[in-house]
Amino acid sequence: GLNGVVAVTGGEYYSLALKNDGTVVSWGGSILGQTNVPSGLNGVVNIAGGRWSSLALKSNGRVVAWGYNIAGLTNVPAGLSNVVAVAGGGFHSLAVKNDGTVFAWGDNAAGQTDVPAGLTNVVAIAGGGFHSLALKYDGTVVAWGDDSDGQTDVPPGLSNVVAVAAGGFHSLVLKNDGSVLAWGDNSTNQTTIPPGLSSSCDMLARNSDL
Repeated sequence: GLNGVVAVTGGEYYSLALKNDGTVVSWGGSILGQTNVPSGLNGVVNIAGGRWSSLALKSNGRVVAWGYNIAGLTNVPAGLSNVVAVAGGGFHSLAVKNDGTVFAWGDNAAGQTDVPAGLTNVVAIAGGGFHSLALKYDGTVVAWGDDSDGQTDVPPGLSNVVAVAAGGFHSLVLKNDGSVLAWGDNSTNQTTIPPGLSSSCDMLARNSDL
């Protein structure tokens, strides 16, 4: 009977759906509470799934989080407001504010929540296993955190990007010509773009390769 869905996302072993009435439905593994949607949650306009935690962005610019609370992962920073986008990483969370600045919280073992000083004009974000990506208004990408597999080594000269995504140890971007680029760990060909892939309009990478 699930219907009226306007967005979907997933974490490891669980899924989330946002309905057109601003409510959230979740199913799958919930040993850490990641599918236990807070009672009365409504007015949601965006959702994001981390590895074992979930995020909801409300129409008033506030963020709600639930699930595994390692390193304060579900403790949304006090006073965080005017948020326009959220993203979940392996054990960290990110938010973009309407002024183009980024907030990050949770585990910081690899510097994944150390937002680069002076980073502004951000329009989209993505959380990987232990790294983070930010897409700027000018179509360029900034990355930080774990670089053990080159996942934060943004290709030189990369521009005209319209979307970003991050997996456990790899990163992806969608360009305005519909092409996709990827870099980082390629042990299972996750950065080997299929020949002839073009005219892409969206993409999603999960952290299941952690």
